[in-house]
Parts: sequence; C-alpha cells; structure tokens
Amino acid sequence: MAGLVRRDIERFRIDVRIMLETMKRLIGVAISFALATAQDQPQPTPVILISIDTLRADHLSAYGYRKIRTPNIDSFAQQGTIFTEVSSQIPLTLPSHTSLFTSTYPFENGVEENAEVIPSGAVTLASILRSHGYKTAAFLGSNMLDRRFGLDNGFEEYDSPFGAPAAAERANSYSLRARRDGALVLRAANAWLGSHRDQPVFAFVHLFDLHTPYTRTPATSSNQPEPARYDAELEYLDQILGRFQQLLQQNGWWRKSLVVVLADHGESLGDHGELSHGYFIYQSTLHVPLIIHWPEGTPKQPERVSQPAGLIDVASTVLDALHFPAPPSFDGISLLKGLKNTGAVFSESVYARDAFRWAPLRSLRMGSWKYIDAPHAELFDLEKDPREQTNLAHTNSAQAAALRSELARLTARHARAQPAPVADSSDATRKALGSLGYLSGGSRKTELHPGPDPKDRLAEYQMFDRALDAMYSRRLDAAIRGFRQVLALDRDNLPARGTLGDAYLRAGKPEDAVREWTAALASDPQYASVALALGEYYMSRQEWAKARPYLQQALAAVPGDSTARFALGVVERNLGMFKEALEHLRAACGENPSSAACRDELREAERGTKAVDH
Repeated sequence: MAGLVRRDIERFRIDVRIMLETMKRLIGVAISFALATAQDQPQPTPVILISIDTLRADHLSAYGYRKIRTPNIDSFAQQGTIFTEVSSQIPLTLPSHTSLFTSTYPFENGVEENAEVIPSGAVTLASILRSHGYKTAAFLGSNMLDRRFGLDNGFEEYDSPFGAPAAAERANSYSLRARRDGALVLRAANAWLGSHRDQPVFAFVHLFDLHTPYTRTPATSSNQPEPARYDAELEYLDQILGRFQQLLQQNGWWRKSLVVVLADHGESLGDHGELSHGYFIYQSTLHVPLIIHWPEGTPKQPERVSQPAGLIDVASTVLDALHFPAPPSFDGISLLKGLKNTGAVFSESVYARDAFRWAPLRSLRMGSWKYIDAPHAELFDLEKDPREQTNLAHTNSAQAAALRSELARLTARHARAQPAPVADSSDATRKALGSLGYLSGGSRKTELHPGPDPKDRLAEYQMFDRALDAMYSRRLDAAIRGFRQVLALDRDNLPARGTLGDAYLRAGKPEDAVREWTAALASDPQYASVALALGEYYMSRQEWAKARPYLQQALAAVPGDSTARFALGVVERNLGMFKEALEHLRAACGENPSSAACRDELREAERGTKAVDH
C-alpha cells in the first residue's frame, strides 16, 4: 500500500514538472512575441515646441533680414519647412499662447488679455498628447504664463519658478521676478529631456529674452535705438538656441523629433508709432516665424510655404504629423493638409478697449488682402505694401466690404459659449504686468459704444506709456507729470487716473493717491484694481471699517478674485466678523495652500469662530 502511494506521489511530481516546463515554454513564447511586436511598433515621435516671445519674423535672416544674422535659429529648418506668412491671432503673450495650445480664437476662448485665467477643462495640445501616453513638461521664461493662469493643463511638469505671492504678502514692487534668462530655461529643458530618453515626450520651451525691458546692448554702443537693442537680444537668443540644438543632436533627439520654432507675436519697434505690442494689429506685431524640423522618415515636405496661416493651425499640424485626430474643439487646420489653403486668418487686439474704453481692433487676411475693422477701417494689399502704408479701404470699397462680411461671419460662427474668464487683479500681478509695460484691470468690456479709434488716440497712448515706464523705472516725478499731462488732455482717462494714484503712493503722497483712486472709482464702480488699492491702503492703516466696503466692491466687480477674498477675510476677522471671515479665507486659501499668511489668518478666524460659538 505504501509503495502504491509513493508511486502516485512520484507520478504527481512528474506531471507537475511537465506542466511547469510547458508553462515556461508558453510564457517564453509570449514574451518573445510581445518583444517582437513592440520592436515592430514605431516609437511615438517626440515633440519639442520652442516659443520665442516677441520675435517678429522679418528680423530673422531666414526671412530676409540683413542687419544681423541668425544662423542657428535658421538652421532649425534643416530637413524642415519655413512657413513665411504666419500670423498671431492676438499680440499678447498669454492670449496668444492660449490660442496656440487650444487652437481656438481669443474671442471664443475668452482669454483676450494677459492675467486672465483659461477656462478649466479646456482641451489643449498638451492634454491630448498626455492622453496618448506622452510625458509632458513646460519650461517658462516669464510669469506671464505662470500656472495660476491655467496654461499648465495637460503638463505633468510645469517649470515656472516665479510663484504667485500670496494675497496680503507685500513684495517689493521693484524686485518682482517676472522673467528668467533663456539659458536657464534651456538648461532645465535639456535636463528633463535627459531623464526621459526612452519615452515619448512633449517639451514646451518658452523664451522671454526679446521682451522689454532689454538687458543687452549692441557691442558698438550702449546708446542705441530700440531696434538695435532688440537685435542684440536676438543675437544672444540665436547663440543659446544654437547650443541647445547641438545638445539635441548629441543626445539623439534631433534625428527622431518633431521640433517646432515659432513666436507668439512680434514687436512694433516704432512702426506705425507703436513702440512695443498689443495696441495695434499691423504686421510688425502679427507676422511671426514658424519653422518645423521634421523627424527622419517623414515624407518629403516643401522647404518654404508662402500661403497665409495662423498660430491657431499649429496644434492641428502637430497632431496630424503624429497621426492623431484633432478634437472637435480645435478651429485650426493642419498645414500638412492645407498647404494650398487660402482661408481666412483672423487677428485681434482689444487692449485699447479694455484699458481705455476705446474701440477694439479686429482683422481678417485672405490671400494678400488684409482688412482691419475699426471706426476708420483699413485695407492693405500685403503683397504690394507689406509695411501697410497705403490704406485702400476707400479706393477698393468692394474688397473691404467683402472682407468685412467674412469677418462678421467668422466671429458669429465661433461666438463664445461661456462667460468671460476671471482676471487675476492681484497687486503682485498688476506690478508684474506694469514692469513689462502692460496695463492691468479697470474698464468694463463693453462694445455698446465702441469709442474712438485707437489711431486717433495714439499720442495720448504714447504719453501714458512713457509715464508708466517712468513709474516702473522709479522716476516718480516724471511719472506723475506724465499722467497729469494725459489727464489734462482727457480727464476721463481712468487708467491714467488710477495709475497716477499708484505713483503718488510710491512717492509718499497717500492723500493724493486716495483722491485719484476715489475719483476713478466714482467714474467706474467696476474698476476692481482701484477698489482693491483703496481697500489695501486702509488695511495698511488698520482702518478696517473703511477698508471693508472697498474690498467688497472689488470682489463684486471680479467675483472669485483670491486677493480680494483674502483681504476681505483679514478685515472681517479684525472687525470680529469671524464667520464671514472664515468663508472668505477658506475660499482664498484654497487657491494658495502653501501660503503661511493664509494658514495663520485661517487659524485665527477659526479660533474666533469657536470662541463666539462657545
């Protein structure tokens, strides 16, 4: 009996060994098949998108410029295509990048100014690539694209080392960090690429060195006009991009990657009387470079494409090159399919409307014709008149009327379905914008009465711009004189009055500041930044009862603004209104969880609430 048991056990052991060996062979076959299949599958193409902020196309030697050479930026066209007639949809940093990544028009997505917050849930190029298994990262050269504005949607890593100072944490307005050197941006991008060598990647690189104020001067002289100083910055960018391209080649990225180089907008440099960008929509600020280097194995593409296109088309082009479908929300077309496209290219600027209550500007380009819709409409033949010197709106009224009708159809077809996004009106954001030459906050967005043509108010705008520059250069006496000169011409210029209050406060004249802010707020009760300034001024004096109505007014004008909420919570806590304070502080601190000031104030409000309840 025992012998039979032993034989059965031995037979069982043999059966188990056979089964295990069979399983091993089957697993080995499966692994070999999986590895062979994986080797047969093409690896997803890496994508590297480089945005050179404020680069006008006609200052690159690849686009015909002769005063300096840009051989390294030009060389990104190796095994690639130069698109010679691409336009920005809006000449401001955040709105333009929003259109770039969402492939939607500014008036449609609602982000038409810097410091506005992109609607949550917006479908972006980064979010689509991430859904396809890509590792995604962004490396920022300016806080104009900081994560608090929502462009981080879809990025696993968002290298924006500027931070958002917590509400009521007073930063020195002259030491605000609004930018970082392009060499540091590229170093961070290269390090990240090095840690993701064998993975599908999407890297977005944003370079801000070409934006004013310039930090480099031409070698010939330190007292050069703006175009020469602009070119000196561009030569520096060309050098560091040359080194970055060499690293891409050495590390194997260049051969296999889709590399896109573009600009969000250009720079006027005095053309049409505008020094910078954002006010007009002439080609000096709209015409941008687009250079695409194709990875190995891409079907032959043309070296140069001259058909008009927009930055709104870039995301669709990238997805098409990767053989991914574009989502229904994308308005742009793939330039791979549309190389012969002669469709309409839309652009806009509403900066004059939002800042000064003057008329907005919108344009449409079809072929060589460009129409600018304004109180004094303009029509240009860009093929014959690329610098837009001869207005043909009256001599060719039929062409102007046709483009005006097409512009109306396009804006109606893509009308905004959601409310306009909330703007960040915090003190830190206002100061950062001002240090870069932008105005933030103020007038309501209304076109019931479009106001005067920005062309007719150019002298006033230039005067205001010089005064703003003087204030952020600490020349406060000159700034005060400048703003007062603007008000002598136009007493209803609310930005001049509101900013004059800022200048007075910086100059140690708080009574004058309060007078100007009060006058501005009486004229426009929705002027959130002025209401906030008054509230914060009385907070600094611990006059809590005086501060509260101004902060309530600011929050009513911009619902959900975390700065106004925090300040109002602090005021209400000091007034013993603990439950109200707790509500506002919890909402504000939810957006600034790392703020020590938020934690401290919230703790005090909670203690006060418990004390009252007991």
